[in-house]
Amino acid sequence: MLERSAIERVMVLAQTREPAHDMLIVTNDHVRPVWRDGLITLLCMPAAGGRLMPAEVPNPTPCCADHS
Repeated sequence: MLERSAIERVMVLAQTREPAHDMLIVTNDHVRPVWRDGLITLLCMPAAGGRLMPAEVPNPTPCCADHS
């Protein structure tokens, strides 16, 4: 991802170190990087199979969607 996109850094939530550069990231065709410390950064979280996934999902369910 770092070699093929504008993303300059990948960070995993609640971890201080960056993941290995060969770690697979399952994006499901959705990434929304943020500007952090002067770098375009993709925030990720652990996913099944020892992979990562973006911390922000493409279609989040509103917390009060079913409450009236």
